[in-house]
Amino acid sequence: MALPDPSSPDGDAPVTALSRGRLSDVLSDTLASLQSLSLPLAADGVDDARRLRDRLTDQLRDQVLPRLADADAPAVVVVGGSTGVGKSTLVNSILGSEVSEAGILRPTTRTPVLVTSTEDAAALAEHPVAQVCRTVTSEVVPAGLALVDASDLDSVHAGNRRLAARLLEAADLWLFVTTAARYGDHTPWASLEEAARRGTPTGVVLNRVPDASLKVVRRDLLERLDALGLADAPFFVVPDVGPNEALLPTELVAELRAWLRALAGRHRAAGLISRTGRGVWTAMRTDLTALADAVDAQADAADALDAALTALPAERLNALREDLGTGRLGEGAPSTRWVSLASSGGPLASLSQGERLRRGLLGRAERSRSEALASVAQEARTSIAARLDAAVVTLAVEADRLRAAATSRGNDDAEAEDAPVAVAGAQRTSTGPTDAPADTARATAGETVARRAVTAWADGLTALPGHAQPPCGLTADAARDLVLAAAVGVDGTRAACDRLGLDEPLAAARTALDATIERTLSDAVESPSGVGVGGAQALTAPDPSLAAALRLRAGELTPLTRPGAAA
Repeated sequence: MALPDPSSPDGDAPVTALSRGRLSDVLSDTLASLQSLSLPLAADGVDDARRLRDRLTDQLRDQVLPRLADADAPAVVVVGGSTGVGKSTLVNSILGSEVSEAGILRPTTRTPVLVTSTEDAAALAEHPVAQVCRTVTSEVVPAGLALVDASDLDSVHAGNRRLAARLLEAADLWLFVTTAARYGDHTPWASLEEAARRGTPTGVVLNRVPDASLKVVRRDLLERLDALGLADAPFFVVPDVGPNEALLPTELVAELRAWLRALAGRHRAAGLISRTGRGVWTAMRTDLTALADAVDAQADAADALDAALTALPAERLNALREDLGTGRLGEGAPSTRWVSLASSGGPLASLSQGERLRRGLLGRAERSRSEALASVAQEARTSIAARLDAAVVTLAVEADRLRAAATSRGNDDAEAEDAPVAVAGAQRTSTGPTDAPADTARATAGETVARRAVTAWADGLTALPGHAQPPCGLTADAARDLVLAAAVGVDGTRAACDRLGLDEPLAAARTALDATIERTLSDAVESPSGVGVGGAQALTAPDPSLAAALRLRAGELTPLTRPGAAA
């Protein structure tokens, strides 16, 4: 990559308004912004944006910043390609010894191998690439270059694919290895297109080519490379020698070995590194701007999700309000209990018929009335809690579905190798019998929330605002229980409240119940699964200031994209 280096081998230092220290600060800030950038919400192009963020992070961390810190570090040549194209055999053959495992099992290269000269081993010990590779030294590798046998770009293991992509971002030069049967594969070819877009120096090895198809395959591949702007890329052909796990004959890799030696040496490696930067700054500016746009799209997606979640409780809330207004919530067990206790001879008969409420001998009638009203109130509380339970659980499921839809294009969690990735707070990734305990737990937790809310409402009721004494024949608790039952809509209790002058506390109880229902339903939507677990934070859009920060970093790189700013 082009840096302000007065020791540039071609004698003219790149023209830039940024000093090496300032450029390092700008890129370090850029890396910090990228590492803090989460893109959890579904939006147009979000999967591409996540890959772009990861790629830029890898590039800055593993290639650009290490190169800024030590311009004399060996150039990293990454040997990459599809599964089974013979990368490890090729590397071993170039080096003349088996430093990387080769075989018929796939994937063979689970741990990438970094091969360096003895002279460069210390310089590469702290390099980010060395942290993810097994390092070996070889006398065949010339000073100034390090060779990496990378994982497969299309490995069946997600971790290997991710590691292969990271190593390509760390490359000063990519040696693309393919075969007559695999050169058109989508994944490696897409990586080759990206390398061409950024101007990364690239060599191409057409490996294991049968003589019969060499002419046709070679012409087609060269035409494809020309279309990518890689017509001048070094091109090597290695004939097919049949099934082979040993080293290839020396004459088949002699040209490759000579080319690598020609690149070696401090000055030649520095020139290679300088050429790596020809397109990197323009591409990086474009990519940072695209990521800033992706942050804006996340904000739009978050607004849409918030609007959908906010609107979700309305239907349930309106249905409960209607049932309260018509007395439907008081039907069933509460009304049955009231009718039974208010029938002729029952403890609530005089209350129901508007007669004088007598205390009875030693207050027995009053106590019976209080006990009867307590049982009616308990039935009313159970009824409203059950309805609220059902609404809470239903809303929680609907809210979970909305959140799942908001992340349906992927997720932003670290991808575990060979394992599905769960979206925090949105949905489980498995289905079937294993989900039953979670669903049961959710319903149980939802009931607890609803019952707590109803209990808190009931405990806060008072039937005596501004009254010194409860209505004659009722205790304060009995008057409160009557108001509670009437607020829920138990048939006959409202008329009793009117006759006893309890219309004002009844209106207050209805208002408080309405507020309790609305708040409980809103809480069920705000917390995934309706249980207040706090997982909704996983779906929070990134801070909008990150978009401004990314655009600022892109602007700061402008001097490096002007004519004369790259060697």
